[in-house]
Amino acid sequence: MKSNETAHVYVHMPFCDGKCLYCAFYSELYTSERADRFLDCLAIEFDRAWNAGSRPAPETIYFGGGTTSVLDAPQLRRLCDIVRSRTDARQLKEWTIEANPGGLTERQIGLLVETGVNRLSLGVQSFDDDVLKAMGRRHTSGDVEQTVRLARKGGLDNIGMDLIAGLPGVYEKAWRETLRRTAGLHPAHVSVYALSIEDGSHMGRLSRTGAITVPDDDAQAHALAYAESFLGEAGYGRYEISNYALPGRECLHNSACWQGEDYRGFGPAAASRAGRRRWTNRPDIGLYLAALSAGEDPPGDADTLDAESDAAERLVFAFRLADGVDVRRYGAGFDTLRAAWEKALAKLAGIGLVERQGQRWTLTARGRGLADFVAYELLNAE
Repeated sequence: MKSNETAHVYVHMPFCDGKCLYCAFYSELYTSERADRFLDCLAIEFDRAWNAGSRPAPETIYFGGGTTSVLDAPQLRRLCDIVRSRTDARQLKEWTIEANPGGLTERQIGLLVETGVNRLSLGVQSFDDDVLKAMGRRHTSGDVEQTVRLARKGGLDNIGMDLIAGLPGVYEKAWRETLRRTAGLHPAHVSVYALSIEDGSHMGRLSRTGAITVPDDDAQAHALAYAESFLGEAGYGRYEISNYALPGRECLHNSACWQGEDYRGFGPAAASRAGRRRWTNRPDIGLYLAALSAGEDPPGDADTLDAESDAAERLVFAFRLADGVDVRRYGAGFDTLRAAWEKALAKLAGIGLVERQGQRWTLTARGRGLADFVAYELLNAE
């Protein structure tokens, strides 16, 4: 495991152009004035993060949120310049920006490519326009196709698309059509997430009152299984529970986090990890702006794990990857803990959730659907 928080940099964009029914991520509505203030403070946060004059050399940079593409072209350029001017790009392999379909102009794409961004992650979710509207999305299926064309025309060909399985109103025929149209655009990467009803989302409130009905677990499992089969036939390998990629096009940033590498986050709600220390900026842009404007670090929560808890947490994350894990890597120096993991894994293998291939343990097809249970058993192994 690498311990280098500067190898992977994440920037949380706290703005969006609306709120989808299912979304519980922290964001607020974009205003130009508020975004300008955020960029002022983001530059200060970067300057405070490392010793004056130092320029860390990240391997990956990821702009998430929120929706980075809500920034206008000058703000988007400034955002990229803030990061680029404070880092050394000689080791940079991947720079991702998340965007909504229809949210990027030809000018914005041009400046992104010029700055060094080389990967685009699009929040597609569905190709059914009625479902998109019902879920509060602000794009259409036509916007997806147009954005892909613009990106490729501008030289941004490493494109990922996010889909959600189990959205209300998406029945088998519509789900198959979404997958067909996704594959037809030949993205390098496809993420397929099971719909999660979050307490802080509008959908969570609607489902509790019975105003909306979401597909049951069996329907979601069927949709996910069909996606795996369809995408596999289309040439996409399932390299992580929710992620598929063409050969060699896996997301390097997320893969590094799953493999237990450290990372540094910036912006409200951004998380960081360095060795056994973890901290998260508070999801409140008002507090974030006030603190950094006053010359202080952004408010947040931090903790330091003991060595065994840190090893167990990294092991659990790595289990999400199709390659699985060699427990010797995470249990080095912890003989008692390693023995407890082996005992728990033998139990999980007995009920068909994991399997051993040489020195590596991997989730089975059934285990991928019960990954949270597998994680619980490993985190509480005795």
